[in-house]
Amino acid sequence: MSPLPAKAIMTAPVSTVAPEMAVRDAVQILVERHISGLPVVNAAGELVGIVTEADLLYKEATPKPAEPLLRWFGRSLWLERLVGAYRKVEGRTVGDVMTHNVITAAEDTPVHVLASRMVRFGVNRLPIVRDRTVVGIVTRADVLKVFLRSDELLEREARKILAEFLLFGEEVGVSAARGVYALRGVVGSAGRRQALLTRLWSVDGVVAIDDRDLKEAYQESAAMWE
Repeated sequence: MSPLPAKAIMTAPVSTVAPEMAVRDAVQILVERHISGLPVVNAAGELVGIVTEADLLYKEATPKPAEPLLRWFGRSLWLERLVGAYRKVEGRTVGDVMTHNVITAAEDTPVHVLASRMVRFGVNRLPIVRDRTVVGIVTRADVLKVFLRSDELLEREARKILAEFLLFGEEVGVSAARGVYALRGVVGSAGRRQALLTRLWSVDGVVAIDDRDLKEAYQESAAMWE
């Protein structure tokens, strides 16, 4: 079983803007196309930044941020967020207000890695790039769509895992309802149980796993000698 890649859920083609575009024109694109962020590309089509609703909200927020003592932020997204608010308030073009340190992913990046990256860096979207060129974009909403995968599909993937995992003497059945796996049967030990749960959790779109009816053969054998 292969995890879902970014290219399976990304939106393509992607609306992009140039650094020279006026802020007001970028806002118009965001509003008219009902999107919350735009990758920024240079004349060669290479990704150089991203402009989002969050970048532009600073212009309306009060009180206005003070001019920072430090303007340099290098390749640190966290430092850019710390010192970049004043620049965004004063900026007139997309290049002035955009975020330079863009968190990206490749087309073959697994969806669970995309989700982890969004959580880690606190971003709502990830441009999908190939050789610095934007080929798609994945938003939080795109990632959440994996939870709409059918129960039939989830069951098929679980059975493939079971067919490869189970040892002689182990017998496990699985069903899926609204994204929740229900397991029943017997595995060899607590360690085998945990290993199985770890593999099932790797299936994209699983909401929860109910293993209350999954027994451990070692525990049952030990109980007979008590």
